Amino acid sequence: MKTPICYFCAKSGVLCPRCQEKLDKGEITQADVEVSKWFINSEIKNPQLKDYAIHRTVKVPNMMIVMVSGSSSNKALLSKISKQLSDEKKTNVRIVEKTSSIKRLLEQIVTPARVMGANTVWLPDGSWESTIRMPRADLRKMPIDPRAAEEAIKILTGEVIHLVFE
Repeated sequence: MKTPICYFCAKSGVLCPRCQEKLDKGEITQADVEVSKWFINSEIKNPQLKDYAIHRTVKVPNMMIVMVSGSSSNKALLSKISKQLSDEKKTNVRIVEKTSSIKRLLEQIVTPARVMGANTVWLPDGSWESTIRMPRADLRKMPIDPRAAEEAIKILTGEVIHLVFE
């Protein structure tokens, strides 16, 4: 398992100078440290986790989102791990797979709400923002506040999105 902190730090719970510097600079968060430690300890019970890498952990109100990637996409395993982590942390945890598609990433975060489409808006300065359309009826199905979802996507990918309910 590849984590944002080194294996020794994740196993011991004490950060080495290099990992502590990453934390101080803001490259990683305390949530990254906690989740890394939890995943390393869970790897004993779930050996399939060794094929995965944790990229980023985001804490938003009422939810923790963990972005992972792996050689084999095992949704059942990720669902099981998400449930175990949710029970232990006493908060809703979503484990999402890293993808280059903003629409696909948002679908993983807001499910069971649906995403209808995504449009890219190019700005005069050369940057862009994405507008994501969702059905208005699905607003109550969302497990996360729409503004918190926008903020989580910004932290995970660096891209600005706007959710529009039609």
